[in-house]
Amino acid sequence: MPAVFIHIDGDACHDQTLTLHDCVAEKVCFLDGFLRFYLPDGLWITPVHDANDLNKTVRTDAAVVDFRIENVDDIIVQVFTRYRFRKTKVEIWEMRDLMNAINKGDCTLEFIHQYRTHFEQMWHCAIRSKRKPYYRECQLHLPETDAVFYWNYLRPEHEW
Repeated sequence: MPAVFIHIDGDACHDQTLTLHDCVAEKVCFLDGFLRFYLPDGLWITPVHDANDLNKTVRTDAAVVDFRIENVDDIIVQVFTRYRFRKTKVEIWEMRDLMNAINKGDCTLEFIHQYRTHFEQMWHCAIRSKRKPYYRECQLHLPETDAVFYWNYLRPEHEW
């Protein structure tokens, strides 16, 4: 993952000029008040973005997204495990436990959709594991915060 990025986009760009939909985090860290997700397969840049003159939505190279969070313990992680006959178990995880599982390679986190209110943002995500259960939906509830997206290059061969 590069240490310096060419493009740094603020949160106002999300869902307008870029999106995390279907982007997968394979590493997460919390340092100096920032929750950082590493996206080795990049994020999506729409044709509305100034850097995209391809007239189509395409992936970037490896990217990073930072959320300013005062305390990682303020994040609520709800994990949904579905069983046969439509039974669903809901568990509350510590964000540190999810981070450890991702960083050990036990699972990845796929961003699906973001919902916002004046005091919170909620990310609907999927946890994908190498062992059962292979797929679980989850929700990350973060205190209201802005995100910053870092990336370098477009990959025209990876279009939406």
